[in-house]
Amino acid sequence: MKQPQRLNFVILLVLITVNLAVFLPSMDGDFLWDDKYFISDNPYILAPHFLQNLLVTPFGGLSGMDENSIRLDRSRQFYRPFSSLSYWLDLKIWGFNPAGFHLTNILLHMINTIILYFLLLNIGFSRMASFLSSLLFSLFPFHFENVSWISGRTDLLSFLFASLSVLFFIKFLKRKNYVLLALSSCLYFFSLLSKESNIFLIVIYFFIIYLREPKFKDTVILTTPYVLSFLVWLILRSLALGSRAIVYSGRTFIDFLSTIGFYFFRLVLPFNLSFTIDSYQVFQNTFYQILGGISTLLFFASAILILIKKLKNPQNGLALFSFYLLLLPSVVIIFFSSTVTFIAWRFLYLPSALFLSYLVFILFKKIKIKAIPIAVVALLCALYAGEIYPKNKVFGNNETDFWLSFKNIEREDLIARFNIGVTYLPLDENKAMNVFNHIFSQKEHPFYKKYESKIYEDLAQYYTFKKDFEKAEKYFNKLREIRRHQSQHYYFTYANFLAFQDKISDGEKIVTEMLDLFPENHLVLFHSAIFYMLIENYEKASELLEKDYRLFPTRETLRFLKKLEEEKKNRLQT
Repeated sequence: MKQPQRLNFVILLVLITVNLAVFLPSMDGDFLWDDKYFISDNPYILAPHFLQNLLVTPFGGLSGMDENSIRLDRSRQFYRPFSSLSYWLDLKIWGFNPAGFHLTNILLHMINTIILYFLLLNIGFSRMASFLSSLLFSLFPFHFENVSWISGRTDLLSFLFASLSVLFFIKFLKRKNYVLLALSSCLYFFSLLSKESNIFLIVIYFFIIYLREPKFKDTVILTTPYVLSFLVWLILRSLALGSRAIVYSGRTFIDFLSTIGFYFFRLVLPFNLSFTIDSYQVFQNTFYQILGGISTLLFFASAILILIKKLKNPQNGLALFSFYLLLLPSVVIIFFSSTVTFIAWRFLYLPSALFLSYLVFILFKKIKIKAIPIAVVALLCALYAGEIYPKNKVFGNNETDFWLSFKNIEREDLIARFNIGVTYLPLDENKAMNVFNHIFSQKEHPFYKKYESKIYEDLAQYYTFKKDFEKAEKYFNKLREIRRHQSQHYYFTYANFLAFQDKISDGEKIVTEMLDLFPENHLVLFHSAIFYMLIENYEKASELLEKDYRLFPTRETLRFLKKLEEEKKNRLQT
């Protein structure tokens, strides 16, 4: 084996070892949070026709096959078929063993780290600089959310294809082999099918080609394969999501600048991280607003100087320009009301690779004594590992222990606080109400109205099944006061509430109306069956559960079918 090959082998062995050592603790974790919606209880992935409709189905699948259900689904979905495909493949390999899904995430991150190493070598980084950049990327604190949380995989997959696209693009620039250009554009397309976060990669390619080609016409021609890939993705996305209009979230340009500034600042100082990010606190921060404004001005200045080809050191301007563009999709989503989380650590997976690589590049370029940048990176690696390792361990818990492990609840975003409160509710009502009251105190929060309703719905359900009907009625009344149109969750909880008070015909009327509106909806069929089980109409409950399982073969439905069979046997024995 030649010396460079031996060095590569050792470097790859170190990268693999570091990744396994840091992220393996997450493998003990269960399906957490959105994992159930996207994977373990996702009726679309579990259905036999999954592959047939892969490219025209919203991410997260369909909750129903009737017209009204499809309309509701399209109003709240993204388009990421390759991410769904990866979960489907995991199910085929591992079944419902979450450890297998965690292992896939770890392997993807490991592969991404290795690709980054070879990509930097192709750009012209030294072997040491490429290795240190990849090592920092392996340990970067933000990545606990991408790797340890199964649902963070979308960014892992998107990075995988985007980085390969960049690698083949670099090889094309060196060799002028158009097969490489075609491969690069296909991989860009696959990246979009995994997650839309790399959508502006096409603009970066355009500017790089523009700096190298003497004629603008040549730049347009060489960018055309990427444009075609983008258009095909856009058409498929439209088929999956329909032509629904984007609903404005109410966020302002100042909020946009705050988000940009926050991401820039936290990339430099990624320590003492909360598990989630409270966007409300970010939007109110003047320092982030100023930093975001400066960053935005520098971005436009870089773009103009690149266009007029007046940069003395094009790599510096191009690095800032590219970083801002890679960050932009994750910032623009604050303007979309369908976005559940405005700001998240996982959004910075790809931008962090560029940031860390440029950091190492500057260290090696500016400092002549090479031992100094190596020592700086070694220190950062130690600090990064100390930040990320404990969080990976927390993701290795079951869902109850995961939420109860959050120490500083006030630091987390409103969605996390809601989940913490719901987890505490059957264990410690007072603690749960303290968490809920903290949410109620933040009326200016962008998600306040949505989660005010969700809290009331969960409290109404909790007290209904606890048979504390006075308190349950209190929260039903609050829901009626704050909104005119109620959710499916409300109607089924209220139907159960009526059934417990021997108002069975009134409850059944609600259930019948929901079945008429959503005849092939998983949640409607399932919760209708629960209602009929409560009133001991086991024949109807069995009919609905069988229909539900036939259309949406989820584990939960199968569990209740088995439970229903046991109920029938017990009745016969009695």
